[in-house]
Amino acid sequence: MAAADRARWSPGVPVGLVLGGLFGAAALTDRATGWAGHPQLLLTLTYAALAIAVLMALAGIRSARAVSPHRVLPLLLVLAALTAGYVRAVRAGADVTPWVLQGALDRGDALMHAGRTDEAHLVYREAHQRFPRAFPVLMRLGSLNYVLTDFDRARRYYEQGLEVSPPESRWRALNDLAQTYWKLLRPEDAIRRYWEADEAGIPPSDRIDWHYRLAWAYFDAGDYDAAMEHYDVVARSGGRYAASSHYNIACALAQKMKRAPDQTVRLELAESAVDHLRSAWREETDPTEREALRTGVTGPIGDRDPELFPLRSTAVFRALLTEIR
Repeated sequence: MAAADRARWSPGVPVGLVLGGLFGAAALTDRATGWAGHPQLLLTLTYAALAIAVLMALAGIRSARAVSPHRVLPLLLVLAALTAGYVRAVRAGADVTPWVLQGALDRGDALMHAGRTDEAHLVYREAHQRFPRAFPVLMRLGSLNYVLTDFDRARRYYEQGLEVSPPESRWRALNDLAQTYWKLLRPEDAIRRYWEADEAGIPPSDRIDWHYRLAWAYFDAGDYDAAMEHYDVVARSGGRYAASSHYNIACALAQKMKRAPDQTVRLELAESAVDHLRSAWREETDPTEREALRTGVTGPIGDRDPELFPLRSTAVFRALLTEIR
C-alpha cells in the first residue's frame, strides 16, 4: 500500500464515519419520534463527525510524500457537499416537531375543521400526554378551550406554551394569551401582553388584527383615546374590520361625551361620532352585519347599543336615524 494511502486511511477516518452514521441515525429517529427532543443537536454532531473524518483524510494526504490532486479534489467536494447538506437540513428542520406528533396534530386539526371538537380534544389530549412540553400541542389545546369558551383553561395552556415557545413563535403565544385575558375581563393584563407580543415581533400579516384586538382591550379598560388610536389604524386599512372599527370609534366618542366639560365639546364629539357611524354604514357590505348595525342604532329599546346612549338626545344622531332606518 502506498504511503499516501496509509496516511489517508488513518484509524480516525473510519471512527469518524461510524460516529457520523450513528449520530445521523439518532437524528432521524429523534425527528420521527421525539425521543430526545434534540434532532438539531444530533444533526450537528453528525456533520461534525463526518467533516472531521474528511479533514483527517485530507491531513493524511498532505503528510504523504506525494500529494495527488485526483485524491484531494473528491474529498474537498465531499466536504462542500456535507456543509451544503447540513445548512439545508438545518433550515428545513427549523420546525423540530416530531413526525409522529405532527401526524396526530394533523388529525386533530382535521377534526376541528369539521366541527368535531370532542374528538379533536381527545387527539390533542393524547398528544399532550406523550409530549407535555410541545409548543404546538399546548397552543392547540389553548385554542380548542378558547373555542369552547373555557377561557381559564385556555389561559393555562397558553401560559405553558409561552414558557416553551420558540423565539420566532413567542409573539403568537403572547397574542393569544392577551386575547384570553381580555375574554376573562382582565383588559389591563391583556394590554400588557399585547405590547409584549409587539416587542416579540408580530409579522405584518397579523398587524391589523393586533391593532383591532388591542383597541378592544383599551376600550374595556376605559382608555378611549388609546382605543380610538388603534381602531383608526384598522379603519384606515379598509379591511374586514374597517366598518366595525368606525362603529367602535363612535361608541368611544359617545363614552367620552359623558366626561366632556361643557355642551360645546359634547356636540363636537357627537358630530364626530355620527360621522363614524355613517362611515361604518357605508363600508359594511355583509348583509347580516349591516342589519346588526341597524339594530344597534335604530332597533327596539332592548336591542339598541347602550354605548351609543349619550348620542341619542342630539340632533345629529336623530338625523342619522332617518338615513339608515
